[in-house]
Formats: sequence, structure tokens, C-alpha cells
Amino acid sequence: MDVFAVPAERHRGWYVRLMAPNTKGPAFAWLDPSRLYCNSQALADCVTDLLAPFHSDTIDLVAGIDAMGFILGSSVATRLGKGFLAIRKAGHLCVATQNQNYTDYSGREKTMEVREDVLKPGLRVLLVDQWIETGGTMTAAIQLVERLGGTVVGVAAVAIENTEGGKWIKENYKFSHCIPEELQSQIDGKYLESFSDFNK
Repeated sequence: MDVFAVPAERHRGWYVRLMAPNTKGPAFAWLDPSRLYCNSQALADCVTDLLAPFHSDTIDLVAGIDAMGFILGSSVATRLGKGFLAIRKAGHLCVATQNQNYTDYSGREKTMEVREDVLKPGLRVLLVDQWIETGGTMTAAIQLVERLGGTVVGVAAVAIENTEGGKWIKENYKFSHCIPEELQSQIDGKYLESFSDFNK
């Protein structure tokens, strides 16, 4: 089966089947969502699906989270014709920054930072990351944007798992993700039935 083939009818989330299973063991995430970016139609449709709930919202700036959120966030910003702000892992920006500690999906303590000269009171920001598992990384990004006076218009990711943190984001912010409802249980169970295609 050619998993890179584009179907004649491209329903919402058709590109989820392009995501690859983890083959490197428990030290890595359970799948590789970035494989869908290798298919130009899949990437375009993913961005379209992510932006659908925000058509009536004013968005001044798109912010993406280090590192995979840079790819998807930049694509979203380009589609909107807006600027892109990188929220970095601490220690990479050579200008004045605000920092925020957080615990990532693997349970590791980390710090992220954002430059201080872009986010201003009233600026409306769409936050983008590749995947939201525990919600710790995205919550830290929200805190940074709001501390500097920005307004979080919404949160967008390929998937938002129904963890405690994922549910908190869904309950408190407008959100968008690419997972059809019938596949949410597979996302939460950390196994996609489409993974069987990779063994053929």
C-alpha cells in the first residue's frame, strides 16, 4: 500500500494515516507526526483543517513552540499572511527574554523562553505546536504570552490527547486539531490502526 498516495476524496484528517509508528523504543514519542509534512497536499490540508475554527477571529501573530511547532506554525502563519514568533527552549535567544519552567510529556523539567520585544498588550496570538500530550509545554507557552500582555486567540495542534492537561486546554481556550472524532480513542490509546500499513 502506498501510504503517500493522496485519496480522491480528502476528508478531514485523511493524512493521519501518514504518521509513522515509533520504531526506536520507549525513550521516544509513540509516533512521528512529522511524516505527514513530507506530503505537500497533506500539509496543506492539515493547515486548512487547523484554521477552520478561527475564520471569524482576528489573529495578529502566530507563535510556534520549539521545535516541531516551528514547522506547522510557520505554515499556518504563511497561510494567514501573518508574522511568526518562535517560542524557544531556553538558552537560544541572544536578546532579552521572559522564561517559563515546565514539565514536558516525558516528565523532564525544562525551561522555554520568548523574546520581550514582540508581544504587547492586546496582541492576539494563535499558538501552534505539533502535538499536545500532557499539555505542560503548551500551558507554559500560554503563560508566557499572557504574562507579556498578549491574548491567546486559540491553540492549534495536529492532535490534543484527552489527558488532564489536554482537557484543561480544551476547556479554557478555543482549540483546533486534526483528529476526526472516530480516531480520538486511538490517539488517546497511543496506537493508530493505520500503523499496520507500515508492516506491508
